[in-house]
Amino acid sequence: MRFFLLTTALVAAVGVSAAELRFDFAATPAGATPTNFHSTAAGDAKPGKWQIEMDEVPPTLAPLTPQAPVVTRRAVLAQVAQSMADEHFPMFVYDGDSFADFTLTTRFKIVSGVMEQMAGIAFRMVDEKNFYVVRASALGNNVRFSQVVDGIRSTPIGPELKVSSGEWHTLKIDCRGNEIRVSFDDREAIPPLKDSSFAVGKIAFWTKSDSVSHFADTVINYKPRIPFGQLLVKEMMEKYPRILALKVFVADKARKETRLIASKDVSEVGNAG
Repeated sequence: MRFFLLTTALVAAVGVSAAELRFDFAATPAGATPTNFHSTAAGDAKPGKWQIEMDEVPPTLAPLTPQAPVVTRRAVLAQVAQSMADEHFPMFVYDGDSFADFTLTTRFKIVSGVMEQMAGIAFRMVDEKNFYVVRASALGNNVRFSQVVDGIRSTPIGPELKVSSGEWHTLKIDCRGNEIRVSFDDREAIPPLKDSSFAVGKIAFWTKSDSVSHFADTVINYKPRIPFGQLLVKEMMEKYPRILALKVFVADKARKETRLIASKDVSEVGNAG
């Protein structure tokens, strides 16, 4: 017996214990685009080009011996398209989950750019016109936070800080309720912010215009949210154990396809319908 359910809105959620998500691109070949993400953009022009490249990355922990390698060459996520449009913000959105309260850490390296040299993270993203973003600029030597509501970007908030290009930096974003904290290179960059525009949403890597930027060692610690669809599948399987498979699909109008949002096999969630 096999059941399929197509629906357009499932909004309830319940909380469970904390979890950790690590983005490891080692299994994706150089030049390929990682799965379980989609490329989009805010503002003008088409989405950027996101792919895996090999780069030298310092270890996250101090070497145990002087003989240990200072850097290792490994797979990193890169945005390599170089649009000259000023109001153009390529984003690479993680499809697997949405996040409310979380702590995200990532390392980034700004490689090049003539108009802009920026890298950042968009979060609590509803769509391309509604999200928060924290970004660093090597040309402007600053770290800024802003919100985009209905396509209108707020005045960026943040300090002047040295942001070198060609070197790896660390960015940390901590969200708890309506409080947002931002750290750059292991130091608080912006005093705690209070904003209630978005309570939950997607995570996305972010750049601007012709910025070529690399990202590595991205980790998200969060409290998982079990979507109502997954909760429904769980309850149905418990009530009717003879069901072989149960899947819930949602129509994604923006991408003109259906996506699997709940399944007896949780590893399938996020796949195209």
